Amino acid sequence: MKRNREYYHTVEEYVNGGLTPLLEHISQYLEGKRIIPISKKTSLNSNPIFFTFSNSLLERFVQENSVMEKQYEIAIKYGFKGFSKGEKNGIFYQNKTDKRLIAKTDNIIISKKQEILEDLELNKDGLDALKKVKIVSHNPSGERVVGAYNTNNHKMIFLDFAHY
Repeated sequence: MKRNREYYHTVEEYVNGGLTPLLEHISQYLEGKRIIPISKKTSLNSNPIFFTFSNSLLERFVQENSVMEKQYEIAIKYGFKGFSKGEKNGIFYQNKTDKRLIAKTDNIIISKKQEILEDLELNKDGLDALKKVKIVSHNPSGERVVGAYNTNNHKMIFLDFAHY
């Protein structure tokens, strides 16, 4: 599959067209007809962040779009907020107290290493510099979408669901 960049999906697009433009892009990407969908959101300190999802999560968008739409909506509307102070939705760093979530994220990073290296534009030794992130949508089950963040180029990839 082609993993080059094309254009960015934005909050304005989501507000105006819902998930449809992103779903169409994902379907075409999974068929090998388009490059990976990237979303752009101005966030913390007005710095833009660029994020995408692993192939497995992109497939889940097509299969269970209501589950994924909530996660996407939180990410695109609220963006990256740094460290969580509680009671807020958005993308946050994983805290040191998120030990189980961090351990699960580490395992996911290892299993999706090649995808991460390509999408975050890292060399093979670059995984150590990544910051672990999560999408917080106040799901009482403790389930979160977890990912990795390259702070050098402001790119994130969300990898999979994990529980606390």
